[in-house]
Amino acid sequence: MSKTVFILGAGASRDSGAPLMNDFLDRARRLYANGEYGRFREDFERVTGAISDLQKIHSKSDLDIYNIEEIFAAFEMAKLINKFPGEFIRKREEIDQLIKSLKRVIYVTLDKSTPLIIKKNGLPPPSGSYGKFIELIKIIMQKELKVPTVITFNYDLAVDYALFKHEFPINYCFTSSEKSQAKEINLIKLHGSLNWFEGKSRKNIIPYEIERKKMLISNYHTSHSEEKYYFNIFDKIKANKIFYRGHNYNVIPEPFIIPPTWDKSIYHQELARVWSQAALDLSIAENIYVIGYSLPITDSFFKYLYALGSEGVKIIERFWVFNPDEENVKPRFEEFIGTGIKDRFEFL
Repeated sequence: MSKTVFILGAGASRDSGAPLMNDFLDRARRLYANGEYGRFREDFERVTGAISDLQKIHSKSDLDIYNIEEIFAAFEMAKLINKFPGEFIRKREEIDQLIKSLKRVIYVTLDKSTPLIIKKNGLPPPSGSYGKFIELIKIIMQKELKVPTVITFNYDLAVDYALFKHEFPINYCFTSSEKSQAKEINLIKLHGSLNWFEGKSRKNIIPYEIERKKMLISNYHTSHSEEKYYFNIFDKIKANKIFYRGHNYNVIPEPFIIPPTWDKSIYHQELARVWSQAALDLSIAENIYVIGYSLPITDSFFKYLYALGSEGVKIIERFWVFNPDEENVKPRFEEFIGTGIKDRFEFL
């Protein structure tokens, strides 16, 4: 296992086109206004109507209705207590449908924001931040002779594609029995992913493998110098089945993504192995690099995952955080890390 762990937040994917949490809903509204919602118009309208109803509680609560994290958490809490403000959503089954609609809005917004650019001569390697990130991984591999671990809070597939394009096999760490391949990298997506789907038994997660994107794109021809390609995973799943590692699996045709806040216990059965692997990799890490993650005060989950997971015999040599918002983010991390590594901490 590697001595180096990267932790990626929404800021790491911004260069690929993905919105940040506080401008995510604005991006979704623009897509709706432009008619770029595909077959999910009702989902966009349902989410918009519910958010409008949330404005009614502003006089008693400081809920940020422009932040996708807070909206996701509010919808999940509404399901838990079976209560939602206003007249738009009233029954429990309507709250369930609202959460499904929000996941679809998240899916469409990210899919439309992070297209692949296809050129006449094929699919180029990723450029920008993730292109440089892969080059950094290669340098670390040469020095450490091991592949770093990547832990991400992001749902999008930008880093997945970048790794695949540079021939790094991806291990999502769903099980401990998956055979390791050369250059295989642990890509641990703590909050789920746009290409993950829950099995019908609700006990496992089945990914639509990123490798299949290559097969689909190989049949995609462009007559222009470059053209945008949207993955549209929903349209690729036939009869609610996914072919994964030699077998067909029946799945629930909704992306497996979970709220990036507070209580994740209801998802424990499906994600326990993923979270355990994150804790294990943190426990042996000597270098931890946090890129584009602002450590929001609402996400106590990562605080405890790191605190318990990083316990181990290894000494942390570096804990570096890269974020443009020094005023707000730096103090959070200074309070977050233990006194034993204060002198190993840098904010850049």
